[in-house]
Amino acid sequence: MEEEINKIKKAGNWISAIFLGNTRELIARINERTNFIANDLKDIKPKIDDIFPKVDILWKDKIAPSHSPRQLNDRGKSILEKSGIKEIVDTKKGKLLQIVKEKGATNPYDAERIIFSIMADLPAHCPDIMDRLKTGAFNSGESIETILFAGGIYLRNIIFPDLGFEIEELDKPKT
Repeated sequence: MEEEINKIKKAGNWISAIFLGNTRELIARINERTNFIANDLKDIKPKIDDIFPKVDILWKDKIAPSHSPRQLNDRGKSILEKSGIKEIVDTKKGKLLQIVKEKGATNPYDAERIIFSIMADLPAHCPDIMDRLKTGAFNSGESIETILFAGGIYLRNIIFPDLGFEIEELDKPKT
């Protein structure tokens, strides 16, 4: 009987060794694959970071093609009207102009950047318009970010003369 117990113990030891060995091998393979995936992700992250600005430009080009200066196309003009952002900008023009002037832009490029930044933060500057923005987004089928961008181009066009800058018309021949 004792001999049979020893045989069972030996068999159990062999079975345990096989399972533990396989488990160790499995863990080693999982660790190896995890390191491989981590290295791949390190290579991919900079490429994704490079793509982000391009994606940003693509959605803006759908409502205001990339010409200097950007102007709203037909879709952008439709968003301006349907969303109600034109009326919001017209109502808040004085306040927005004052905020832009306080930033002290000395050239058209900086002024445009400031205007777009202020429009992106419009809900913070004018919290009373948030419901109108949401309704406008619903009515136009666009995101609030897109509406604010269209409003930013409109605001830039109407306040640039007050800032001492000009915007050349796209169809006007350059001399």
